[in-house]
Amino acid sequence: MNSLISSMRGHRGQAILCVGLLLLAIFLFCHSILSTEWVGTPILCGFVIVILTLNLMRMTERSNENFTQFINNISHNDFSSTTSHSNAESTAQRFVDAQRTLLEKYRKLKADRSAQHEYLHLVVEHVDTALVCFDETGNIEIINQAAKDLLKSRYINTLARIESLSPALGDALQQLKAGENRVLKINIGSDSVQLILAATEFRLLDREHKLVSMQNIQSALDEKEIESWQKLIKVLTHEIMNSMTPIVSLSNHLESVVQEGEVTDRGVTTDADQYRDIVQGIETIAARSQGLLRFVQAYRSLSNLPTPVLTDVDVQNLFQRMATLLEERFTNAGIAFQFNVKPQTLSVVADINLIEQILLNLLNNAIDAVDGRSEPRIELTAFKHEHGRTIIQVADNGCGIGKDQIDNIFTPFFTTKETGTGVGLSLSRQLARLNHASLTVSSVEGKGSRFQLLF
Repeated sequence: MNSLISSMRGHRGQAILCVGLLLLAIFLFCHSILSTEWVGTPILCGFVIVILTLNLMRMTERSNENFTQFINNISHNDFSSTTSHSNAESTAQRFVDAQRTLLEKYRKLKADRSAQHEYLHLVVEHVDTALVCFDETGNIEIINQAAKDLLKSRYINTLARIESLSPALGDALQQLKAGENRVLKINIGSDSVQLILAATEFRLLDREHKLVSMQNIQSALDEKEIESWQKLIKVLTHEIMNSMTPIVSLSNHLESVVQEGEVTDRGVTTDADQYRDIVQGIETIAARSQGLLRFVQAYRSLSNLPTPVLTDVDVQNLFQRMATLLEERFTNAGIAFQFNVKPQTLSVVADINLIEQILLNLLNNAIDAVDGRSEPRIELTAFKHEHGRTIIQVADNGCGIGKDQIDNIFTPFFTTKETGTGVGLSLSRQLARLNHASLTVSSVEGKGSRFQLLF
């Protein structure tokens, strides 16, 4: 700032000197014409007047050019060039110094703004919560990677684009008020997610903006649902076991008594047909009691889960073991099976026994799903997600899962198979939780299903 003031003072002093000399030359010119008869004096004064006038014009034009160049440098964010000058012109040097000072300050301000913008961008991209900021015209100013992953689209620049992906979400974003929270269940492609939306509004650059956070609470709801089912199963199995144990014991005792002939010896019945009916009834009670007891014991696995032992699991070796274990089933069913790991050194922190159990359940279900297809195919893949999460995926081209069933396939006791128990997928999801992973599904009826383990 001091350099700029010094430059302005230098230019003003030079201009005053030039104007003063010009007035003096004009005075001498007029005086020589009126008071002297010598022709050379007015000509000399006129020549001086022309030179001083041209010099004053040159100073003015040069100042205008320098200032214009300075403004253009700022407007085009050009911080590298300054006004050219001669070393002999101290005033021009001061003006250049003033330019450099202002340009340096402007450059620093620009750099600070860029650093703040980059910092804000990194913060927005780092958070797991999906964020969308849009103005009153529907143009999206900010959208982070989490939101793009949620909506399964890379290019989203308007609310109209969001509406094309999910009409319900697009309408909710427009209707949501500042400070309001709303729970919304939507379908993105073949996936169903449950979101909690929160909004805030602000005015920036004379335009109204709305910032909305979208948090996927499907995982938390699934975890709470699993806990609720576990509590219910514990209560049911406890009560059923308490009732079934004496029934099984008593029916076995009665069966042994009847078989030893104690009933007829005591004269309770001597009719052969009645005796046979009694024996068959007791045997039926015993058999059904044993079956019910085994049924309850099977469901106990949903509430009595093992404690995982977490280690580094090599995914390539894990997939190779799965292929070896199920090779015979794949061959007999004519299924084209392949697995792929990218990169081949990929590993996950998990309990290897529990992960093997999950994959066996998923692969066996896939084998059942492709039964009857003309070209049955099952793919087992593992890869790194953009955010560093590891995904293990089981995909098939089987019959798929109906829209009225897909919301219930992880529910205990629910099954779409005639001989199924409804335990496999529910147990697999719980085992995934123990390994700090989540199990999700997407399916198109008639085209196939895709199960994903996200670590």
